[in-house]
Amino acid sequence: MRHRPRTLPCLLALIFALALCGCASLYDTQYASSEPYQPPAPAVTEAADAPDNITDYAALRRAVLALVTDHVESAQLQFNGYEGSVSQDLSTACWDVKSSTALGAFAVDTISYDLSRIVSYYQAEVNITYKRTAAQADALERVRSVSALKDRLDGALRAGETYLVLEISDASATADTLREYVSAAYYADALACPVLPEVDAALFPETGVTRIAELTLDYGLDPSALSQRREELTTAIAEITAGLTPAPSSDDASPSPSPTAREQALDGAERLRLLCGRLADRCQVDETAGAAAWDALMNGAADSEGLALALQACCQSIGLDCRTVTGRMDGDVHCWNMVTLAGTSYHVDVSGPDVFLSGDERLWGVYWWDTSDYPACPGDFSFSDDPEPTPAPDTSPTPAPVQI
Repeated sequence: MRHRPRTLPCLLALIFALALCGCASLYDTQYASSEPYQPPAPAVTEAADAPDNITDYAALRRAVLALVTDHVESAQLQFNGYEGSVSQDLSTACWDVKSSTALGAFAVDTISYDLSRIVSYYQAEVNITYKRTAAQADALERVRSVSALKDRLDGALRAGETYLVLEISDASATADTLREYVSAAYYADALACPVLPEVDAALFPETGVTRIAELTLDYGLDPSALSQRREELTTAIAEITAGLTPAPSSDDASPSPSPTAREQALDGAERLRLLCGRLADRCQVDETAGAAAWDALMNGAADSEGLALALQACCQSIGLDCRTVTGRMDGDVHCWNMVTLAGTSYHVDVSGPDVFLSGDERLWGVYWWDTSDYPACPGDFSFSDDPEPTPAPDTSPTPAPVQI
């Protein structure tokens, strides 16, 4: 009888034993379900006006400008469903805001960015460095017209302000124009400021309709010294004009008739004559001395500009219409005054020869000025009470304007 080989049963028994040994590991296996990956939303640092998601160039430019407006140094911008090339538009928007907008040209040094693709959208890390502090940017004031700009500069002189940042709407303005506006405000009102400041002016950008004007005014004095000079000037003017202010109108039941234009002119001329005499007694002309009204009234010496400004300040304090003229006398730079009485203007020069309420004809040839900048003075003033004859028509040619 032949015996069956036992190889197969043994092999089956071995497999069964191994299976039983591995049961524990099979039953301990961990299973987890899977879902499509969704990255976490980026943490975006935004300006107040920045959108949550940017979809076109206009929104992108507004977002970058909003960062600059809020003086943000670093922020993330998200682009989902953007129309156009994010990379090209981001480069264009950053350059445009920095170089073409008023605030960007004024405040921004550099704008850089890193653009990343995150599955279905783009994300940009924008970094901005500034050449102006947040305080300087916050000092910005909006001035909407040339007249408003001139008024603002006049107010700055009166208050002794040293730094202004103004958003202006004047395409023709230049740095020289701004300095001229400050100078004009100073010469228009001798009581406004005791010192003509040196003006450092710049415009951002250099061209355009809407720009930012930055002005630094240096008076050469600290605020306390400037305030003291203002008080001293006011006191000196009050002393020299004492008793020259017109008397107030009467409140009687039967008031006197209103003065005629001739009577008003005579009254103003007489008060001006007394004022010029007092000023001449108080101050000597010295072309090497200071050029401010304060120098004339407090130091007792000033050049022709200082004397003219002193007379102007005194006239303005007593209600006389007076302005300072800048021109030439015998070829040298010289200043004097024009005073208007009852609608007619006359020349007055406290520092020069005998020029008191004179007309253009008397001065022309020795004095030179730009006639386009000042009113015509048709003739000399007469103190005579006799009726003035009707002047003959002036057939002489009008003097050509002279550039100073």
